[in-house]
Amino acid sequence: MQDSSQKNNQWGFVKRLLVIEGLTAITLLLVVVAWNLRHLGIEVVVAVVLAVIAEPAVKALKRLGMRRNMAVPVVFVTMLALVALLIFVLSQPLYSAGAKLINELPKLVSQAQSKKGQLSDLIHRLGLTKYINTSISRLASFAGSAAKPAYLAAKGFVSTIASLATIFVLAIFVALEAPELIKAVLGQMSQGVSRRVSLMLDETTRAVAGYVAGNVLTSLIAGIVIGATLALLGVPFAVVLAVWVALVDLVPLVGGLLAGIPTVIVAFLHSPIAGLVSLAVFVIYQQIENHLLNPLIMAKTVRLNPLWILLAVLVGAQLAGITGALIGIPIASALQVVSRNLWRWREETKRSSLLGSLGIDSERGGGSGTFEPGES
Repeated sequence: MQDSSQKNNQWGFVKRLLVIEGLTAITLLLVVVAWNLRHLGIEVVVAVVLAVIAEPAVKALKRLGMRRNMAVPVVFVTMLALVALLIFVLSQPLYSAGAKLINELPKLVSQAQSKKGQLSDLIHRLGLTKYINTSISRLASFAGSAAKPAYLAAKGFVSTIASLATIFVLAIFVALEAPELIKAVLGQMSQGVSRRVSLMLDETTRAVAGYVAGNVLTSLIAGIVIGATLALLGVPFAVVLAVWVALVDLVPLVGGLLAGIPTVIVAFLHSPIAGLVSLAVFVIYQQIENHLLNPLIMAKTVRLNPLWILLAVLVGAQLAGITGALIGIPIASALQVVSRNLWRWREETKRSSLLGSLGIDSERGGGSGTFEPGES
């Protein structure tokens, strides 16, 4: 009898060990699969964000009487046409001006160094002559050899186009099929839970779309303000620098700094006064954007803690580079909406249970047991 019990214990230990080893192997396999599919996962996340951004326009067309299976292609084709038109209009001038800037930047630096004036005196006083000469030779070498690895640029371009096409197609399918999928899932829930989840999804959509629209608007304003300033100051390549500012300013937190450094340097190479004015305009505009435009444009859509924004940008950048930094805050805003509503739901459920145990009707106890997404 004792031997049988001992054998059962040993067999039980072996079974537990096999289960642990099996779960470990499955976990490692899932980690390997997830790592190999990380790029596809990033594309899916970007596609979902893009579909959420397009949702307000799709709903607007539906209110005008258009069916969803027609509204979604119309919205995405319009978005694609606008991007293609922008690229077509700006690509040739930007390429020509960018190539000219690369070729003439060493000359601009040499002219700034040789001119007699405040900038030349500052360069000599700070002992930057040797460093600038070295940088000029490196820049000239880079400009001369930039066209050599053309096949690498072509390969990267084709890869980028394929990735963008994948994201675009995925976003269309998400926009078309997600509502039916959500409807089917909500249909399996009780009426109260279904209503809560539906309202939470609507609030999440508004938060993500509102952030993206606000970010694009403030970046366009930044590009226009800086471009107009540089043009008035006579700084060369003002259009290229304005587009650079508008694009880089899309990056949260550090976009303004990254956009400003090369722009101000080019302005300083033109003249010290242009550099100082450009620097002042950058600083003033960043203050206006951070303390006036962002609160005004995004106050009703995104209310994220600055630490939460920083973590979202850092984690996104670590996982997916620039793309991750761009979509980090929309994802963080969606997570904040979901967590806030789940917490509110939990507190209301606890309150209803407490009132029920006391024999008090929750309707007369001070609440309806439901929530409105607009509340905070």
